[in-house]
Amino acid sequence: MKKNHLTKLAKKLSILSFGTFLIANILNPFCLVSQAAGSDDPGAGRLSGEDIPKEFFEDGRTGLDDNGFSFTPFSTLGSSQTVSTYTNTTYTHQDKFDGLTIVNGIDVSEYQNGKPIDWAQVKASGIEFAFIRVGARGYGSAGKMINDTHYAQNVDGAIAAGLNVGLYVYSQATTEEEAVEEAQFILDKIGDRNINLPLVLDYEFASPATSRLRAAKLSKDEATDVCLAFCEKIQETQKYTPMVYANPDMLNNHLNADVISGYYPIWLANYTTSTTYPGAFQYWQYSSKGTVPGITTNVDMNFYYVPTANNILNTIVTPIPDQTYTGTAITPDLTVTIDGKTLVGGTDYTVAYSNNTAPGTANITLTGINGYSGTKNIVFKIVDPTPIPVINDLSSTGKTKNSITLSWTTGANINGYEIYRANSINGEYSLIYTINDANKNSFTNTGLSEGQVYYYRIRAYRTINGSSSFGEFSNIIGPYTKTSYTKLILPTKESDIYSQMDVNSEVIQTVKKNTFVKATFAVYDDAGTKWYRTSYSGVAGYIPASKVKAVKQGKVKTSKVNVRKKASVLSKRVTTVGKNKKVAILKTKKTKSGTWYNIQFTKGSKTYKGWIYSIYIKI
Repeated sequence: MKKNHLTKLAKKLSILSFGTFLIANILNPFCLVSQAAGSDDPGAGRLSGEDIPKEFFEDGRTGLDDNGFSFTPFSTLGSSQTVSTYTNTTYTHQDKFDGLTIVNGIDVSEYQNGKPIDWAQVKASGIEFAFIRVGARGYGSAGKMINDTHYAQNVDGAIAAGLNVGLYVYSQATTEEEAVEEAQFILDKIGDRNINLPLVLDYEFASPATSRLRAAKLSKDEATDVCLAFCEKIQETQKYTPMVYANPDMLNNHLNADVISGYYPIWLANYTTSTTYPGAFQYWQYSSKGTVPGITTNVDMNFYYVPTANNILNTIVTPIPDQTYTGTAITPDLTVTIDGKTLVGGTDYTVAYSNNTAPGTANITLTGINGYSGTKNIVFKIVDPTPIPVINDLSSTGKTKNSITLSWTTGANINGYEIYRANSINGEYSLIYTINDANKNSFTNTGLSEGQVYYYRIRAYRTINGSSSFGEFSNIIGPYTKTSYTKLILPTKESDIYSQMDVNSEVIQTVKKNTFVKATFAVYDDAGTKWYRTSYSGVAGYIPASKVKAVKQGKVKTSKVNVRKKASVLSKRVTTVGKNKKVAILKTKKTKSGTWYNIQFTKGSKTYKGWIYSIYIKI
C-alpha cells in the first residue's frame, strides 16, 4: 500500500465520530446492482439471481447521531442462532457476536422492481434497514457510470416507510481516481434525503470473465488502495460513514482485508448458514433468495451486528503510514477517537504490539479498559529499505514433452526465488516452487502435459528475522512442451482459423470439415477457453478446441496396405493406402492378433475411415 496515500488518509480519518459510523453501519447495500437491458451493468447476473458466482458460497441505541439524523430503534433478535423467517432457515452466528443485538435488513436494486416494492409491507414484516443501489460502473472497457433506474423510487419509499437507509454503488473501479468518482456519484444522488446508514463500495468481480475489474489483475495493495480511496472521499464529508462490501474470495485473495477493517466496517457476502470467514465484519449478507412481503422477487438478506456502547470496536483509528525497517521494535503513536472524543492510551485502552520488528505486516491490538470494552485489531506495514532486485531476463532454455526449463540471471542481497505458473498469460498464477538458494539460476518444471503452453513468472525474496520481503515479478514467458507425435486437429464442420485467440479477430483461413490441420500446441485464453495454435498451408493461427477433434498423425510404412471396415483381417476391405500416406489416427484397439488403428484420410475428393494393422503405421 502506498505510503503517501495512507499519510493523506491519516489526516482525515480522525475527524468522523463513531456516532455516524454506528448508524451508517446499520445497513449495507452489497447485494444489488441493477442493469438495464442491453447495458454493461456488472450486476445483471448476480443481482437478478441468474448468475451468482461461486465465491459467494465459499467456505442498541436510539435517538439522534452527531449529524442530527434520526433512526428507528432496533429489535433484539438474540445471538448464537437466528431463525430467518425470510428464508425459513436457521443461521449460526460467530462467537464474537454473542450478546450483540442482531438486526434484519435487505438490499435492493431495479432487479427487485418487477412490480413496485410495497415498503410499508416490508417494514411491517420486521425488516429494519435497507441498502439501496444508486448505480454501477459498467463492466466493459469504457467503464461508464450507470444509474439504477429505480433508485429514487426505492430510496424515497424506504425512507417514507420508516426504514433506516444506506446506499451503495456496484464498483468496477480499477484506479483510485475511479473510486473517488464512484464515491462522488453516490454523494451527488443523495440530495436532502435522510441517509443514516453507510455509503458502500460493492467490490466484486462482475460475472463476465472479461469484466474490467477482473481483467485489470490488480495486486492486493492496488485493490486495497482503490477501496481506501472511496472510503476517504466519503469520510471527507464528515457526514457519512463509508463501508466496503465483498465476498470471502475478494477479502481473502484480492484485498488486504485486515488493513481495511482496521479503519472501516466490512460487509461480508457469504451465502451459507454459518460463515467461517475469519476476519472482522459488521454485516453479513447470508442469502440472495429471501422472500419478503411487499417484494415480488427474491431479495438479498442481511444481518447487522450492533456493537455495544463504548466498545473499542466502534473507534476510529488514524491510519498508520508504512514504517521503515530499523532492526528494532517499531511502536508508532496512535490517535483513537470515539464519538468525537479522543481516547487516552493507558487510561481508556491498552496497546499490544506484535510482529513489529522485521519487515512485513505488524499487528496492534487495542483493548478497552475503565468503562471501555472490547478489542480492535489494526495492522501496519514495515518495509525493507533495501531494494530487492527484479528479474527481467526470465527465459526458457530447454523443454521435453513433459518438462520446461527456466533460466535467469541471479540477483544480489537476496535469499532465493519463487516460481509461479498459470495456464493463460493473464490467468491466476500459482506458486509452484520456492528456491532457497540465491545462486541458483535455473529450474526445471516436470510432470507437464505434452503439447501445452505454460506461462511463468518469478520473483526474488529476502528474509530478515524470519520475515520475507518480495521483489516485483519478472517478465512473463509462455513456452510450450514438445509432443512425441505430430498432432492433428480435424474440424468437425467448416471452421475459421483466427489471427488471435478471439473470434472477433481477423479470420485468416477457413477450413472444411475433416481437413488435416497441424496443431503446434494447446493454449488457454483469459476466459479459460482452450484453443489450438495451428499451422495450415504455411500460415499460423488459432482455432477453438470446441470446433475440432485432436488426433495423432501417422504415416503408412508399406507400399500397399488394406484398410478394413473392422479391426480384423477377416473384415471387409474398404480401400487401400500407399506408402508415406499421411493418416489421422482416431483411436486404438487391441485384439488377440495385435493392435489396430482406426484411421481417417482423404483419397482424391473422398474421405475414408477404417482400420489398419498398427505395424504398418509410423507415428
